[in-house]
Amino acid sequence: MQAAKQKRDPSIRTRLRRIILVPTAALVALWLVASGYLAYNALLQYMVARGTQDMLTPAAVALTAVMDERSATIAYLEEPSEYEDALRESRGDSDVLMEDALTRFEGALSLSSPEVQDLIISLRGRFDTIPEIRAQVDSGQATRADVLEFYNALMKNGSDLFDLQSREIPAANVVGIGMSATYTFRTVDLLAQADSQLARAFATGELSTADQQAFTRLVGAYHQQLDSIRDFMGPEQAAALTQLDRSPEWAALGELEDQVTSRQTRTETDPVTGQETENLAVPISEEEWREAYTPVKQQLVDMGASQAMYAGDVQIGNAVRAVSAFLGMAVGVAVICVLAFRFALRAAHTVSDRLNRLRDETQELADRRLPGIMERLGRNEPVDVAREVPELSHSDDEIGEVARSFNAAQRTAVAAAVQQAELREGVNKVFLNIAHRSQTLVHRQLRLLDKLEREQEDPDQLTELFKLDHLATRSRRNAENLLILGGETPGRTWHRPMPLIDVLRSAISESGDYTRVKRQRIARVWLSGPAVADVIHLVAELVDNATAFSPPHTNVHLRSEQVPNGVTVEIEDRGLGMKDEEFTDANELLANPPEFDVMRLNEKMRLGLFVVSRLAQRHGIKVRLRASPYGGVQAIVLLPSALVSTDEPPASAGAPAGEAGSARRDHADAHGADDDRDASTGPRRTVPRHAERGAHAAPPAGDVLAGPGEPDPAQPARTARPSRPRRVPGATLPTAGTVWSTGPNGAPAAGGGPEGDSSGARPEAAPQEPAPDGAPAGGRPRLPKRQPQANLAPQLYDSGPTSAPGPAATEDPERSQRLRRNMAAFQQGTRRGRADGRQHQNETEKDA
Repeated sequence: MQAAKQKRDPSIRTRLRRIILVPTAALVALWLVASGYLAYNALLQYMVARGTQDMLTPAAVALTAVMDERSATIAYLEEPSEYEDALRESRGDSDVLMEDALTRFEGALSLSSPEVQDLIISLRGRFDTIPEIRAQVDSGQATRADVLEFYNALMKNGSDLFDLQSREIPAANVVGIGMSATYTFRTVDLLAQADSQLARAFATGELSTADQQAFTRLVGAYHQQLDSIRDFMGPEQAAALTQLDRSPEWAALGELEDQVTSRQTRTETDPVTGQETENLAVPISEEEWREAYTPVKQQLVDMGASQAMYAGDVQIGNAVRAVSAFLGMAVGVAVICVLAFRFALRAAHTVSDRLNRLRDETQELADRRLPGIMERLGRNEPVDVAREVPELSHSDDEIGEVARSFNAAQRTAVAAAVQQAELREGVNKVFLNIAHRSQTLVHRQLRLLDKLEREQEDPDQLTELFKLDHLATRSRRNAENLLILGGETPGRTWHRPMPLIDVLRSAISESGDYTRVKRQRIARVWLSGPAVADVIHLVAELVDNATAFSPPHTNVHLRSEQVPNGVTVEIEDRGLGMKDEEFTDANELLANPPEFDVMRLNEKMRLGLFVVSRLAQRHGIKVRLRASPYGGVQAIVLLPSALVSTDEPPASAGAPAGEAGSARRDHADAHGADDDRDASTGPRRTVPRHAERGAHAAPPAGDVLAGPGEPDPAQPARTARPSRPRRVPGATLPTAGTVWSTGPNGAPAAGGGPEGDSSGARPEAAPQEPAPDGAPAGGRPRLPKRQPQANLAPQLYDSGPTSAPGPAATEDPERSQRLRRNMAAFQQGTRRGRADGRQHQNETEKDA
């Protein structure tokens, strides 16, 4: 599982923007709060003013209707029959107008203060109880005092509501106007109360002294209040009041009021009875009073409504000015914020752009120039540091100081790179020198071992020599590993294609514990000559890993299969396996081989994987490791189609087409590495295949390997000398010029495919006579005696005369042609063997 990525730090540009955005955001937030407060107040003023205009006029009209109902009710109490119709009409007007006014008040309830809300609720509750007082009036249970108390309280509630609304207006220039409107309504109420005092007198025809005194008090109160609000009225309202003072209705009303207030009570004596009575007659008539009272009251009501409308207009003007001021301030602050932000942002971008330019220059140095210099230093090319790595030029501020620090750092880095390149080149030369020396010694050792093996006759000693030969072969591969890691190519080369089975045999023979390797089905293909040595080396490294990291009692299985993209070679072990992280790292190394650096080696490094990755990259071979179903590791090698061929390569110049050669036997065959053979190290022999044939029978397909304990009665007994393949330069494969013989159907004569014997071993040495009893005293066996036709090719067994007499066989032209080709191939093989020996000797001397 990959580790979670660390949180990325913000860039310098982002940090500078944050530095700018924080105070700007604070300023904008403050501006929004102030603007919101001002906007709320402005809108509230506007809505209150508009609501006042919408409510005051209907409320004034409604309260006037209540005043009329009060007067009609007082008159009804004295003369029900005469004032019944007037009372019914006044009640209907009150219900309609008051319901409309209360509905408007309740609609603005949410915009009102708690005190105003209480008065509105109280007015609604008091008006809802008006049916009760009306019922008492109709039934005759209500007195004049009860009626006056109820209606006067209702009117006082409405007047208090107007007064409180006027006082809560925030504008000082509106408070006086609103209060004057309220006092105008109070004046109308006082005038209406005076009218209600006269209503009883008009009904009874007598004005009592108490009613006269109450009337006088009310008339004086409303005149005084009207004079007090004159200075608070608007121009239009003041002009209307002046016009009212000059009107004939006002003068007539004043005269009537004077008559009522100045009436003198006279005592009259009845001439018959002599009883004294007071004369309480009303000095004025009801018609005169109504003609003067009604127009004056209506003008005062209109004047109060106009005053309220004027207060609303002034308040709306204040609200509009507040909104305009808010908008102007908001726009001004917004412009200032934008200008300040743009200025600060431009300054921040200037600093950020300089830092980005410095970053780009340093990245250009780190990503392109320094790697190029390192690559050139790796190729031992001269580098002019002053020209290749110019200094970064910046101003003298803090950023310039950073640039100068980068200049010093890059000079130090280049100097260290030059020193590292020199050190790496020196170490590489030391490795290559050691590798060449080791390779020379190993070649000499192998040449000496080859000589000793040919001269040794003791089977036990020869077996030990073979083991020593195998160790020397592995030492040669280790020396070649150093050459590959150092960038050079080992000296072993092939120029002609070779069968894949022989390539894999050679790879197995170079592995450490080759006896545990079991071959399975092998693809019948030929491998390109230039890739033979590297493929042998690659497979040998993988087989070594498989045997080294698996228990010694388990086997390593090797198989090959032809696929559309080439040929796969699979090496599978039953070892401990690897972790998922190790598989990932190993496959990454195999897919993308890094530059080999001895300074980076540690105990976890596996040189074999480095070597495999280098060899695979050289030929376009894909290598991948994965978990085996048995718990071990399965290595899959994909040889591309360009390196393999399914067609048998043509014979070399001068060689007949039917040359019958076979692969030289390798160490794996000598020790039984195949899964279809015994793993013992005992000698094996080749038994010619004899079968009864007709006159035109095809030649035998090849030889068959017999087990170690199967004597052939047709052949003399062999010696106990172990068989060993003839050595070729640098490998256990035939040289590039070897041609593989085929049977009638094109199959290799030595097996080589998945169907036949996969060993491909050549026939053993000639069978030898058993040593006589009189052996030399030294114990060394006598030289074998030559047996006639002991080494005769299997095909020649069938071509000889039979033991039974009979007529001469009919001559077969194809059979004769095959015999000629076999003989020609035999002669060509002997010539090539001598040529290979001379080439091997020349290469060995050259390596030395």
